[in-house]
Amino acid sequence: SGSCGGSSTSNYSAHPIRYSSGEIRQVQTRLSSRGYGLPWGHTLSYGSRVDGATTAGPNGFRWFIAQLPQLGKDSSGNIEVILVINDGVWFNKSGSNYVARFFTLDTLTEDTTNKEFVFTDSGGRVFKFFSFDGTIATAKQGQFKSYTDQAGTTFTPTYNGSNQVTSLSAGSSPGISYNYDYYTSGNNINRIQYVTLKRGTTDVRRLYYTYHDTSASTGNGLTGDLRTETLEQWNGSSWDNLGTSYFRYYNSDTYNSSTNPGFAHGLKFVLKPEAYDRATSGGTVDPDSLSDATLKNYADSYFEFTSDKRVNKEAVNGPGWASSSSSSPSSYGYSYGTNPSSSSSSSYNFWTRKTAETLPNGSTQTVYSNYSGQVMLKVFQQASSTNKWYDYVNYDSKGRVVQEATSEAVASVNEGSVGLVTLNSSTGLIRVKEYYSTTDLPNGAVLDYLRYEKVKQGSSGAETKVREFKYTSRTVGSKTIYPLWKDIRYQSDVSGGSDPAETTYDYTFFTGSFAV
Repeated sequence: SGSCGGSSTSNYSAHPIRYSSGEIRQVQTRLSSRGYGLPWGHTLSYGSRVDGATTAGPNGFRWFIAQLPQLGKDSSGNIEVILVINDGVWFNKSGSNYVARFFTLDTLTEDTTNKEFVFTDSGGRVFKFFSFDGTIATAKQGQFKSYTDQAGTTFTPTYNGSNQVTSLSAGSSPGISYNYDYYTSGNNINRIQYVTLKRGTTDVRRLYYTYHDTSASTGNGLTGDLRTETLEQWNGSSWDNLGTSYFRYYNSDTYNSSTNPGFAHGLKFVLKPEAYDRATSGGTVDPDSLSDATLKNYADSYFEFTSDKRVNKEAVNGPGWASSSSSSPSSYGYSYGTNPSSSSSSSYNFWTRKTAETLPNGSTQTVYSNYSGQVMLKVFQQASSTNKWYDYVNYDSKGRVVQEATSEAVASVNEGSVGLVTLNSSTGLIRVKEYYSTTDLPNGAVLDYLRYEKVKQGSSGAETKVREFKYTSRTVGSKTIYPLWKDIRYQSDVSGGSDPAETTYDYTFFTGSFAV
């Protein structure tokens, strides 16, 4: 989208670990559908650095479900909207209003009459959540209340008497539904056992979950830790297994870098279906019976942590994947440091954290991030060489990208300088982004939306327009979205960008909706 103020430089490593925080990004969707205008499914994400994760959720400790979104609330009343845990959107409480902590076009409001929070994204989708009002059952506070898509259709989950979501339906004659069944006994009572996709009353596919149980004494996880996720398909008379993922954890908060480089409920191993089949000989061997040393030969991921729950070692793709029995997992190392002079700075162009990543071949990547976790600079150094390559990003006061510079444009790097990087004045490619400062819809302008993409040679070079964006609007009720109207590409650099090729978008919306 032309409205984007983001960077082409990723905040994550390749496998991926967030550079600024050292947290794991483990996101997987194995059950999904798109019928009746409702793209839905069951997407899990794991939060390795979530504070206060002392209670198991429906899918276990530290696992979050994107399609059962929820709100988090801190001691100051600030609210986090959580779908995928790594991508939570924070809003700071200011009187009766909620102001986005970092730059976003999404909004959050509190409806005290209906005791709900309303989260609206820039595309017009609306999520409602139960508020934290004391008259609402504690188990329901901050939980998912309804979802309204761009067509204006509202989908409302059904809760049981224990305040658990049991189903969410769409369409009719026949419709589709996601149905949630929970364990009703044992140490993992109230954890999800099945998520079943149905068409009408006919089973289609389901996810089957098991959990670790401390009483089993396997040492591979604590009670409430997600153990396996199995995708199954209904064949008319029984369920066929389409593949199992397996998860293993650290069991203790007593940290030791050699004997226990983790924490209670900290993810240690991830085996996706192909790795699981190799490790268990097609499911004939109990994965809990396999030692850590054996599992390392097959695991998609193995993690070790620092004492503050940052990943400092990650091994990926055990040699069971490789054709040679002598091969070993690809190991990545991470170390972390802070800037003593700006560790509390709220400037988007002050680095606060430095992360050194060591790649399997010995090359290193040093990453500097600002206080909000955005990457400012990446320095890649080839193994056994002094050769270095740079990716530099500069932000405006709202945290939006305004410049991205390549290696040729970087003159020097000084960790002690306010700006970190000095750019060459007349050499090197610098990409520039410019945003609208006001809304003027007849001319396609929308406040804070991306207007131009430009290039220049060196910091003092003249800017040349490469691309321009203009927008239109669509209002339904009190909500307005701004889809792209014109995408203009400048084919010549004469006069700072000329010879435009213009693509115009015309939308026909369904009545009373944002659906096209």
